[in-house]
Amino acid sequence: MAPRPGLPSAQDMFNSLSGTVTGMDNKPIKDVHVELRDSTGSTLSSAYTNSAGVFEFSAVRSGRYSVIATSGLEQVQEQVEVQRMPSTIILRLPLQRAANDGNPANSVSVAQYKVPAKARDELKKTQEALAKNKFDEAQKHVAKALEIYPKYADAVTLRAILKMDSQDQQGALTDLQQAITYDQNCAMAYLVMGAVQNQEGKYDDAIRSLQRGQALSPNSWQAYFEMGKALVGKNQNEQALRQLERAETLVPREYPLIYLVKAHALLAMNNYSDAMTELQTYLQKEPQGPNTAQAQKMLDQARAFSARSAK
Repeated sequence: MAPRPGLPSAQDMFNSLSGTVTGMDNKPIKDVHVELRDSTGSTLSSAYTNSAGVFEFSAVRSGRYSVIATSGLEQVQEQVEVQRMPSTIILRLPLQRAANDGNPANSVSVAQYKVPAKARDELKKTQEALAKNKFDEAQKHVAKALEIYPKYADAVTLRAILKMDSQDQQGALTDLQQAITYDQNCAMAYLVMGAVQNQEGKYDDAIRSLQRGQALSPNSWQAYFEMGKALVGKNQNEQALRQLERAETLVPREYPLIYLVKAHALLAMNNYSDAMTELQTYLQKEPQGPNTAQAQKMLDQARAFSARSAK
């Protein structure tokens, strides 16, 4: 079996921007067109709110953005700062309209809407502290957010990510299970749980978590990346490659670790030529990364195996 691939920083990997669009009556509005624009006014991505009024943009680079929600002739715009961690925003359109189609996804909006503004402010301060590498301050703010509203699933998930990066996997899993209890439609909680389970080598558990995450967030590249890793761990390499290729089509910018995980799968399949290509690409993109030495060793092994099989 191929060795387990290294893990990226959870803070970097699970960077995202999500939000809810409501009317002035604070009820969610579906089918609202939402755009994410950079400082130049260029549209980077767009989405429509679901029946719970929820939208999400995955893998957003750190920076300042404009989020514009449009429904008919009504439009609202907010500025948001994204700083390496999941960010959230509420947009209120001057409409009196509620989503009421009987879709159970409304529970997402209910869970999010119950979060007090002060708790959201503390979560934002957590993200700002992390951007400055002030980890003790970040811990204080996320604790304050949960003191204000203990059932804040996003905050519990963020705390789990902090624990994951500090190698407290068991603590992270406990938090993630709690976040899912608070909001069973919290896609990010399932994705982070799958990443932690991958880290612990619990690949069957990871696959179950990631399948739920993919169902809730079918365009999340992280879901397919982690699923690929889980399948490599189970030596189901052809399926793993399909998941990783899907991740490549969804990720908005290059993510070199995808090449490295693909190389693990290809080496396990004795496809040395393609594995070398993936490893060379990884080393070109990430010449000084934490997995560089591992990738170089794999490349040397692939070359040796290829030469031996050619004799």
